[in-house]
Amino acid sequence: MKTFTHPDGIFEMKIPLDWVYKNEIAGYENKSPFSFELLENSCGAFQISVYHKSEQKINPTLPKHDYNTDKLKFVMNQLPDPEFQMLLWATVAGDYFFMAKYISQPNEENKTQIEKELTKVTESLSTLMCLSEDRRPYAIGFDRYEKFCASLAASFDIKSKAYESLCFIQFIIINANQIDAYLRLCIVLKYQIIENTVLFKVEYLHQKEKDKPLMEKKIYDKAKEMGIISTKQHDLLYQLYNMRNKVVHRYIITDIKTIELLKLGLEYETLCEDIRLILSEIEKEQYNKKIGYFQSRHPDKMEESNIVNELYAMVNEKHFYSEYKREI
Repeated sequence: MKTFTHPDGIFEMKIPLDWVYKNEIAGYENKSPFSFELLENSCGAFQISVYHKSEQKINPTLPKHDYNTDKLKFVMNQLPDPEFQMLLWATVAGDYFFMAKYISQPNEENKTQIEKELTKVTESLSTLMCLSEDRRPYAIGFDRYEKFCASLAASFDIKSKAYESLCFIQFIIINANQIDAYLRLCIVLKYQIIENTVLFKVEYLHQKEKDKPLMEKKIYDKAKEMGIISTKQHDLLYQLYNMRNKVVHRYIITDIKTIELLKLGLEYETLCEDIRLILSEIEKEQYNKKIGYFQSRHPDKMEESNIVNELYAMVNEKHFYSEYKREI
């Protein structure tokens, strides 16, 4: 299973690997109800909503639980409907009211599948945990870090396709994206070492619609300032950045030859690998010093099948595109 974290860290819950979070895909806001369905051949939808006691009056007869505990008790009901089956679960944890739904349209063909999905619903609800305020920054940081890494992993599918198809401009752009991603990871992990913490500086990992962007050059400068990259590497990044912008914006109005794009792409690829190796050393430094995200996980020994399958599931959700779908 993989972890779903409320955008503000109010709760965490494990969900099946073959479910995808539908709010973003369908263009809805990241707020209650949070909706999940099978990636393919969906037969129903699971939704969970959470409300603070100041938003909604809480039924005093519902089970009550403390923060930071799982295996909560729920009151379950079924709403009468001639066409749809709607099952409801309700409980209270801390100062919050939780309501979950599973909505389906049963028939003889999907009956067995719906039964399997309801088993998954029960398993997921058993992992629901309402987090106290002091734990929420940790939950948000871990969530953003793991989503960031999944997006980075997904970018390799696009990069591989660009290379195979000789799409040089796309290959250049993805390499530039990956360099930026590696440096951001270097920065947040290095900060964890310096500050001896497991908290992430989330501003380097996620940009909301109204956030002031941290542009690539700022990332290059910060990486040099922190001693992550050398002056030579910093200068090369600026050179490649300027050449890339020329390619992207002025390919048609200049005398740039397509063969030059291949050379630029290979220069990017070489530097990208150099920076990936720098990141690898910072990960190992965390493990050796027992500080940060990797304090208890050796970065070279994280190939257990459950970790790989969880990554595949997150990559599938990032793409939401059948051509890149991995079997789990």
